[in-house]
Amino acid sequence: MTPLSDEIKTSLTGALRLIQFERDGLNHLNHTIDGFWRSFVAALVALPLFIVLSFLHASTLENDQTSSTILYLLRYALGWVVFPLVMLILTRVLDRGRCYASYIISLNWMAVPQWGLVVVMTFISKVLGGFIGELLPVLLLVLLLSYDFFITRLVLELSLGKTALVVTIGILVAVLLDTLILGMP
Repeated sequence: MTPLSDEIKTSLTGALRLIQFERDGLNHLNHTIDGFWRSFVAALVALPLFIVLSFLHASTLENDQTSSTILYLLRYALGWVVFPLVMLILTRVLDRGRCYASYIISLNWMAVPQWGLVVVMTFISKVLGGFIGELLPVLLLVLLLSYDFFITRLVLELSLGKTALVVTIGILVAVLLDTLILGMP
């Protein structure tokens, strides 16, 4: 078995290829059951980026920063659990259960550079402010959705319509979690 540190490096190399829309990034990922479980280490690798982002967001809110950070961390953790469970059901419904592990592996590792992009763009958006500061998050959202669409279509081998459906369901899961967790008083 590959040492975890080596797998992290190799998987991040694959994620960086995928974030450039290079299909060969998949070749750097461990598409085994062990690789599936190890891919959740990406949540720990991305956690510092997420914490920075939560502080950036909490600093603009009038709430207690500590309670906001705790809610953001709860939302973060639940996202890493709920989404894969929803996709387990959805991939079976779409007759793509055989691709499920590779799909989650790909999305998990892609999350690390995506969180990096979100942190950088959020910081730039706050610094620039004004129209550009408001436009950057919209452009970032389009880019992140493009990544989701690319990975979903590539790994699950779905038609355009079914790919759009899967991505839309992923968005709805995220919005539901945001509403339930972050919408709490």
